[in-house]
Amino acid sequence: MTPFILICAVMIVAAIVLVAIPLVRRVPAPAKGKPDAPRATIALVATAIALPLAAVAFYSGVSNFPWQNPQAAEAAPPGHAQGEGNESLEAAAIQLEERLAANPQDAEGWRMLGRTYLVTGQADKAVTAYEKADAIEGGKDAGLLLDLAEALVLAEDPSQQGRAKEILDAAIQADPGNGKALWYSGIMAMRAGDNTTAKARFQKLLDANPPPEIRKIVVQQLAGLGVQVPASEGAPAMAGGMGGSVAGPAAGEAAAPEGRTIRVAVSLDPALAGKLKPGTALFVAAREPGIPGPPLAALRLSSDQLPTTVVLSDANSMVEGRNLSSVDNVEIVARVAFAGTPMTAPGDLVGTVQSAKGGPPDVSVVINKVAP
Repeated sequence: MTPFILICAVMIVAAIVLVAIPLVRRVPAPAKGKPDAPRATIALVATAIALPLAAVAFYSGVSNFPWQNPQAAEAAPPGHAQGEGNESLEAAAIQLEERLAANPQDAEGWRMLGRTYLVTGQADKAVTAYEKADAIEGGKDAGLLLDLAEALVLAEDPSQQGRAKEILDAAIQADPGNGKALWYSGIMAMRAGDNTTAKARFQKLLDANPPPEIRKIVVQQLAGLGVQVPASEGAPAMAGGMGGSVAGPAAGEAAAPEGRTIRVAVSLDPALAGKLKPGTALFVAAREPGIPGPPLAALRLSSDQLPTTVVLSDANSMVEGRNLSSVDNVEIVARVAFAGTPMTAPGDLVGTVQSAKGGPPDVSVVINKVAP
């Protein structure tokens, strides 16, 4: 920090000199016999005092360097204490929490904190933040209510799903073409096994001609519900999302592996063979342990292919920027989904295994449990 202060001091001195020259230089008399114009000595002194004070006041106000505790900057990681580079989302959440502790009536601050929590996979905390914002707004902000519904859906708390459904149904009634409400309403319908409503919601989204990356995800969801969209209406699967949405797994014939790659040998415990039904959807996905929301990578197959070996890689990412390479440890989940939905339902057959970055690229997962 000392070199920086020295450089600033030199620059201030240079600025004073540049200002001082015209103030103290001799100005010839305008006419013969008249005295020379007086030097602006008082102005020079005032400038010499005011300029450094103004510079210090300005920089201390706009910078976030901890002047009262410079050691904190030295201990902090690069780009954190001194505001250089991109701060992590976790650091942003901490700053928002501190801001809201001082001003708990800041509705927009609570909303920003809720979005930060949601992006970092803390849906339960996002619910609390959005609830505080909604209480301040008096329940009058429709967009904020939709944010709350999104967090409720992703938190997957069974006791709160009815509340989420009420918000989404009201949003669709007010605006039948609301994309966010249609998406999450469709997701909730799939969870509940109401495929008729899910198909209607996703088809409505498709009819609205969404952006290509969103369209591909909707087509995948409809395919999982047995609705085949003509090839001309949907392009091959690619990474994407809907602003924190639960993206549907990519098809089994996803792009060639790239980045971090995990080969997963999937088999079924013979003790559960009697529960298997031909042609049932089989999902193989990688998640960050304990983090809800879209998986890091996923594939959809058929139970008829068991036993099988699949390859998960960064090419199977569901949300841009969230892939296998972005985390250290992942949980591989293989699930026979009798309802054909990406969400676990009671009675599904499940198996899991852990995989650490830098560990063996080949893992085996045995489907040996029944989801409660």
